[in-house]
Amino acid sequence: MSPPQAPHEQQQNPSMTLSARDKAGVPAPAYPPPERGAAPGWPVVLYFHHIHPDIRHYTAMTPVAFDRGLAQLGERFLPLEPQAVPSVLDTGGHPNPACLLTFDDGYADVFEHALPIMERRGWRSVVFVIVDLVGQVEHHPVRGPLQHMTWEQLAELTRRGHIVASHGTAHIALNRMDTAAAQADIDNARRVLQERLPGVPDWLAYPFGELPRPGEMRLPSLCFGSVKAPVRAWDSAPHEIRRTYLPADEPQRWNRCMTEWRRAWDPSGSP
Repeated sequence: MSPPQAPHEQQQNPSMTLSARDKAGVPAPAYPPPERGAAPGWPVVLYFHHIHPDIRHYTAMTPVAFDRGLAQLGERFLPLEPQAVPSVLDTGGHPNPACLLTFDDGYADVFEHALPIMERRGWRSVVFVIVDLVGQVEHHPVRGPLQHMTWEQLAELTRRGHIVASHGTAHIALNRMDTAAAQADIDNARRVLQERLPGVPDWLAYPFGELPRPGEMRLPSLCFGSVKAPVRAWDSAPHEIRRTYLPADEPQRWNRCMTEWRRAWDPSGSP
């Protein structure tokens, strides 16, 4: 289950402007703003948690906002099919500005609200699920009761061209566990996913973007971090692929974010 107070709930919205943080008495975040994108020539990877009309969080959007965001993204980036990720890795990047969509936790509102919008707009995604919470109602300390997708819904996602991968077993930050416990969490999630959805790739999104403690570990072939991860090429850092986000409550920043993300292909910054 989630810890009593998740780290991303303790932190205030990292997309807040400096003046807004000052007025609210909020300390500046310890990680980069969302405008920082990918390493040169590598796809920008976005992460979301919810697409829901009522949930407010820096990685949650209303369906209307998500639709608008995908429309803007589609004007500036090619949608990267999740199945193309291995070929991008093998060839050392992507020749054109490309974007991969990912969702963390496996909430049912992604199936209900995000799926039809993505399919109408021509996007597919990677959904990282917490295997202990599949089909369960999570009683979140801030957002209240949250329904997670069922195994049947996850199987339907894969049939429709999306990819399901691991967000761990219990959604505990791996650096809060010793190496053996972290390895057991990763291995159990891998085993359950292969049993329930044979053929899913061995990929992991670190819970809360936190890497395990230093030590010998059998990590999945690709591991995804968060906006806190450094900007590095996937082939030099396959176990900490950086992801960023569209500031949900600041749509006026979206154009600037996308312009900066495109600098990975066009340093001049042309739109």
